[in-house]
Amino acid sequence: MKSLKNKLCLTAAIVLLCMMSTALAESVIIKRDRIFIADRGLVVKNLGTGQINQCTAPPLLDPAGHDVTHLLHTATDVVIKHDYAVVTVHPQDSNGNPFVDTVTVDVSNCFEVKTVNVDACISTVDIQQGLMIIPCVEINGSYVTVHMARRGKSENWEVTFLGDNIHINNYKHHHHDDDDDDDDDD
Repeated sequence: MKSLKNKLCLTAAIVLLCMMSTALAESVIIKRDRIFIADRGLVVKNLGTGQINQCTAPPLLDPAGHDVTHLLHTATDVVIKHDYAVVTVHPQDSNGNPFVDTVTVDVSNCFEVKTVNVDACISTVDIQQGLMIIPCVEINGSYVTVHMARRGKSENWEVTFLGDNIHINNYKHHHHDDDDDDDDDD
């Protein structure tokens, strides 16, 4: 009877440890405006739209440039540090026993910053025609072009056009100070 009780206690302890390790796992992490998901691979979605982001399209490379895509089929957890995802995997050893390991994946493509040519944002004014064009105006997080015209012969100007600037479509200014989830401090 005592042996059965010990086995039950041991089994309960193992189940509890497994549940605790699962509860502490981070299979989803958000970094800047990207959602990283470790679930038998590494998937990235855009935070704002929920759409799959192609920044981790195979081949996935480690810091040395080796393809590690095939190593991620047992991925369960992910942590982002600088431009790298450290992914927890559960491969099997030569005897078929599972063990825990990590694979580092270069995800720098997910954080590329779009640059805008300065010429695309230079404002122009034609005083004779009474027209002013301001191409890079931020309004509620979006960037637009504003056209203004002078009212008659006065010095007052009014907005006559407000629209997208094709040169900065999908541009999003990234404020590094706003990264509450940024754990890149060394």
